[in-house]
This record gives sequence, C-alpha cells and structure tokens, in this order.
Amino acid sequence: MKLGVLVGVEELSRNALRIYVHILESNKSVGVRELARDLNLPVSTVHYSLRRLEELGLIRKSGEGYVINRLLSPEGFVVIYRKLIPRLIIYSSFFVGLLIAELSLSIASGLNPDRLVAIVASLIASVVLVFEGINLRRKYV
Repeated sequence: MKLGVLVGVEELSRNALRIYVHILESNKSVGVRELARDLNLPVSTVHYSLRRLEELGLIRKSGEGYVINRLLSPEGFVVIYRKLIPRLIIYSSFFVGLLIAELSLSIASGLNPDRLVAIVASLIASVVLVFEGINLRRKYV
C-alpha cells in the first residue's frame, strides 16, 4: 500500500471511480458480487478495480466487504453525509435564494424591469447549474 501519497481522480479508471463512490455512499461494507450487480459490471472488472483502490489506500477490506479507508473528493464535488454532491448544485441554491427574494419583492411592491431581469437571470442560472451538476454527477455514478 502506498502511504502518504496523494491520489487524484485522474489516476483512477471510470469503473474504479464508480466503485469508490458506490462504497462511499453505502452505509455498510460492500462485497464484490453486490458491487458487480449494483453497477452492472463484470466481477473480474470489480476485482481489478478493488485491488487498485486498495493499493492506493482508498478502501480496505473489512468483514464481509469493502469500506472507505481514505476520503477522496473529486474536483468540483463535496462530500456531505457520505454523498458526493456537485458544487454546481450548491451554487444553484444561491440563485434559487435570489429568485425567491426577487419574487417576494415583486409581489410586495410590484414588478419593475430591474426585478424582471434579476428574476429571469436567477431562474436561468439556477436551472443551468442544476442540470450541469446532474450531468457531472452521472459521470461518477
């Protein structure tokens, strides 16, 4: 096992990343056959990827399966309660808040051209960021 070596996402295959994320988001140790079934991968591919993840010190064998040994957060993501969340989704919440504020002000004191621009811009930004975040997440799941 390599100790003290920082591992980047770019060093892992797509399958290894999918397996790592699946183990991360599970609340229990995960076995080889369960991973193969859940991710629709051949058992041999899962074995190979698990060995690679274990060599890098990212996972370890525990009891009946594998668990996370070291947290790896791919660029553009944060880990919240064992879930890999794209930062774009979090950024979209800012624009949703802005949208709600502008709509509230418009209801309270009327709609003007400046508010309309702010409402449209906030709506477009929040929708684009959510969809881009979902597309980014699909790469890892």
